[in-house]
Amino acid sequence: MNRFLHKSACAALLGISLFSTSCSMMEDKVDECPTGLFVRYVYDYNIMRADMFKDHVGHVTLYVYDENGNKVAEKSVSNAGQERPLATYGYTMHFNPGELAPGRYRLQAVAMQNDWDEAQLTNRAKYRRTEGHSSAEDFLINLEHSEQPDPAHGRHNVDHAGLPLDTLWHTLKVMSTQPVATHTVPDLHVSSAPYSVYPLADQYVTVEEGRATYATVSLIRDTKHLNITLRQIDDPAAMQHADYEVTIDDDNSMLAHDNAVIPNHPLRYTPFASWTTRYSNSGLEYESGDLEPAMRGGARIVSRAEGDADDPSLQRTAHYNVMYNRLMHDTDPGKCAVLHIRNKLTDTEVATMNLPYILSEGRTAYQTMNYTPQEYLDREHEYHLDFLLKGDKWETCTVMIDILSWSRRIQRSDLE
Repeated sequence: MNRFLHKSACAALLGISLFSTSCSMMEDKVDECPTGLFVRYVYDYNIMRADMFKDHVGHVTLYVYDENGNKVAEKSVSNAGQERPLATYGYTMHFNPGELAPGRYRLQAVAMQNDWDEAQLTNRAKYRRTEGHSSAEDFLINLEHSEQPDPAHGRHNVDHAGLPLDTLWHTLKVMSTQPVATHTVPDLHVSSAPYSVYPLADQYVTVEEGRATYATVSLIRDTKHLNITLRQIDDPAAMQHADYEVTIDDDNSMLAHDNAVIPNHPLRYTPFASWTTRYSNSGLEYESGDLEPAMRGGARIVSRAEGDADDPSLQRTAHYNVMYNRLMHDTDPGKCAVLHIRNKLTDTEVATMNLPYILSEGRTAYQTMNYTPQEYLDREHEYHLDFLLKGDKWETCTVMIDILSWSRRIQRSDLE
């Protein structure tokens, strides 16, 4: 079993679970070892049900609140250059007795893929958190967007600047031990399902004088990625990504201290990358667009002119990558995100879809798990929709799960 590892000056370690009776934790000297609060992090609330924290997370900030909701401590850690503490499995954040007095506290963590301060320097839309807040109720995270709604559609634009959004994680649940006066370090807590999401009463830990408390913060990923593919039945060679507008409308820019979505400003998300590929007897080729070279999968780069010759095997496909904030499934369609696909040449709405409803159909690939729509939307973060168009109408939409080679085809008539 993996154990808590602490930076210490212990004389010896027996295996990975025993500490000596004299040590200096995180360079904070105390009379006995261990004491204070030790916090670990897991990101296993995902579709793989595996802890991916060390591979995905590059920054974490932990806020500590007393029973009245007042902030009493906070601490941040980031990976930087060769120093990558979060990339070590079982990374532990320590609050020594001088930083955190005995008491009962609520823990709240937010995490990012990259260092928070560095992420603020990019041109893309950024997550902004309430700085210098004094209580949990005052803490908010807001996805940056235009100050004024766009007159063309009445919504605030999320400007990705041609880059994917940085990834945000929030606290799902806190699991802790009772304070112990021992050098034996407990095993790492792992998430188990089903369990209630965001139970604030369960996010408290108790710290006692002269004892150690070990806590595990389970994280939930809020930032999602959707890949959309368009194909054409009537004229397979005519498809071009530039001929279509793909957008997602939602009102999900603001997240509360408990990760609840707070309606704030109606948003419009647009693809941060779009491109056209074609397939013929020559194989798959990359024709045009703004997809990063590393993501082209080795496809040969060609010009559109090379496909002008009469080739009955020629087919083109349009692709779009969109990133957006946490989606909420609601029985009221008016409260759900909407996916729009519009043919710009004919000014025709090709598809208007309840996005959480369509994406949550992917949960049927995991029938034994009995995921609710919302749990599936929160666990999954990579989505794929493949549309087959006939003229200016979509005939089928295929929801695909790559890791299982699974797909579910939805007919347009199913939603009419």
